[in-house]
Amino acid sequence: MNTYRLKIDGMGCQHCVSKVTKILKESGFEVVSVEMNDAKIKSDMTPATVLKQAGEVLEDEGYMLTTVIAE
Repeated sequence: MNTYRLKIDGMGCQHCVSKVTKILKESGFEVVSVEMNDAKIKSDMTPATVLKQAGEVLEDEGYMLTTVIAE
């Protein structure tokens, strides 16, 4: 299982933090933490696959996943 840090644009409040947490969990990611404009997840996917899959579900809700960094 790999740990990734996600940089997410469009989060402006604690409601956004809760919403992004829910979106990521419902999409099958193990969520370690979510803070303003930043999330840490665990996944067996490659960084490119995380960027594509998480990016699509976040974009559907008005957020933009800009970067996936393996830790």
